[in-house]
Amino acid sequence: MRWRLFLTVWIVYALHATTNVVRETYLALALAEHGSVRVDEYLGLHPDLFEIPGRGSYINSNPGASIVGAIPLFVARPAMAVLFRLKPDLVAPKPSATYDDPRPNRTEFMNEARARGLDIKLGLAALVTQVGLMGPMGALATLVVFAWFSARIPGRRTALGLALLFAFGTPTFFRAAFLNHNALLAHYTLFAFVLLAGMRPRRDGELPAFTAVAGSGALLGLGLLTDYSAAPLLLVFGVWVLGIGYRRAMGDAQRSGDGERARGIVGAIREGAWFTAAAAVPIVMLLVYQWWAFGDPWFPAQRYMPPTEFSVRGWFGFTVPTLDLLVRNLADPAYGLFTFAPVLLAAAVAPFLRADARFPSRSQQAVIWSASGALLVFASANQFSHLQWNTGIRYMMPAVPLLFLLAAPALLRMPVWGRWSLIVATVTVSWVVSMTREAIPRALTQVFVGGFELPTLTVLHRMASGYAPWLEGDVSPLPLFVLTGVVLWLIWRDVKFDSAVD
Repeated sequence: MRWRLFLTVWIVYALHATTNVVRETYLALALAEHGSVRVDEYLGLHPDLFEIPGRGSYINSNPGASIVGAIPLFVARPAMAVLFRLKPDLVAPKPSATYDDPRPNRTEFMNEARARGLDIKLGLAALVTQVGLMGPMGALATLVVFAWFSARIPGRRTALGLALLFAFGTPTFFRAAFLNHNALLAHYTLFAFVLLAGMRPRRDGELPAFTAVAGSGALLGLGLLTDYSAAPLLLVFGVWVLGIGYRRAMGDAQRSGDGERARGIVGAIREGAWFTAAAAVPIVMLLVYQWWAFGDPWFPAQRYMPPTEFSVRGWFGFTVPTLDLLVRNLADPAYGLFTFAPVLLAAAVAPFLRADARFPSRSQQAVIWSASGALLVFASANQFSHLQWNTGIRYMMPAVPLLFLLAAPALLRMPVWGRWSLIVATVTVSWVVSMTREAIPRALTQVFVGGFELPTLTVLHRMASGYAPWLEGDVSPLPLFVLTGVVLWLIWRDVKFDSAVD
């Protein structure tokens, strides 16, 4: 069951891959090809690449996503080198062409990349990092969700359905299309939560092992290496770990007949030290990167980039949280958490339902709400959140898997008509935005009026004049959908469920 589920998610995510070249792609290429953090050869291709006189050019982002993205690029490097030797015209400078899109920046980027002979290389890099990293990571997160519910719900069919809903009915689907730090942070957050909460429900008094505490610290430290929005998550999980350490020490004291509170405090400090030490390893990597790139370990890249509309607000783009951004991060049709994933609304009723084995425990629910709330406050103070209209949901992504663990059991308690209405709505929204890469109203219009799409086919169609004029006409994705359907049928054709249980 597990490998079938993994392959299914990976294949569908790969089908919806896009050739979006983001700032992290350039650093990933530099690391894979030169072992360097400088992106000098790509300066001018992206507004988030900037030059520090005398030091070189760098990306305006933490390096974590690029570091892991460099792995599939390094593996694919020999094959790409052979391709470019056999077809040197692919990396030769090319004349300007037209990108059939009303947004002029896209045409400018394409023609600048063509002029430098980097267009094909960058497009392949985007696809390699999707197929080699983002797809498998999303599939792995889906497996974790499947294992979580398999341990709490009798029958694999329901657990499988919830895992598929997570994969294709939440923004995990949308964000898996290209190298993306927000999605990676969401996966790390899910893995860290499951380590501390336990894949299976724990007995009364049972606490996570020290290795689980250290593992969660390492994952969230890796999250901070990936993006600074991991900071509120580190804080919430760190408090959780202190509580775990206190309870562990007090439990030991009670069993030994020594109930001194001081032992609980010492235990909390000891547990926190494990968590902090593990988190410190990737955090030190971040400081070393900033020292190496910018000459100072303590300040983010935003301090060194040229001023922009939002970077000059507050402290490098951070102000006090604003009500406008708080509402938009939850409900904006271009990037709102609940507009992109209506199914997560079911999490709101979880605290009012009778707790059972399907739900996280009350203390774990408190962690989920605290982490989601802290993340919302962070995103509402981050003035760069205003730019999400052009990219879709970003900063609230780490809350998605946590809230889903609450929403899914609540969904099972709903009347059938309500449950399926919410499921159909959330899968429809998730699929149309993953097909079109547009805000929800426009995505719905494009698909229901113009028909199915696939991101890579859409890009090829829009730049057909410069590459393949035969793609200028309508190109239907239906053959690819049919082929994918056949492959998935072959994967699942001999699966049998136990009807007495499922």
